[in-house]
Amino acid sequence: MKILQEMTAVRLLQLKAIKFQPKNPFVWANGWTAPMYCDDRKVLSYPKMRDFIRLELARVIAEQLSLPFVYVHPTPKDHGLENQIEGDLRPRQSVVIVENQVNTGENCLKVIEAIRNNGCKVLGIVTIFDYEFPNAHKHLRDVDVDLTALTNLEAVLRHAQAMNIIDEQQKLTIEEWQKNPDQYETKE
Repeated sequence: MKILQEMTAVRLLQLKAIKFQPKNPFVWANGWTAPMYCDDRKVLSYPKMRDFIRLELARVIAEQLSLPFVYVHPTPKDHGLENQIEGDLRPRQSVVIVENQVNTGENCLKVIEAIRNNGCKVLGIVTIFDYEFPNAHKHLRDVDVDLTALTNLEAVLRHAQAMNIIDEQQKLTIEEWQKNPDQYETKE
């Protein structure tokens, strides 16, 4: 798994899908400020990278996939059929959740709850990128769900520094942010 995390980190950095701005932080949808941003949807524009991600996610879940697929919104939609689960999810099915990235873990918890409320078992979560926030991992342990990531913040920072994308001080700033991401303030 470690080799896969390293390979994925390098590829995401080469695509510039991960941005670092410690002095001019990004604002996330939840209102947090962050010294970095993972724009994993950029992968969609690169067929070789998209294939790599697809194959590795499938490999992590099972050697060959021929399984049903559903889409679970964190909350029910406020229009149309007002579904939270799109597709056919039947009681007693086993489910692997596929996330593009895991940060706070809040969306994961909502999806887990929706799947379990539908009478299904959650086998685990696989993701492209894990910020490795301690609270997110604690929340997932509390609901007894394992998380597997193609790459994580540790691997990304190691390679970003080796590729001269960030320097040692920026790496330390991001590692400090990771410990308390909801408390981040720029220090100029």
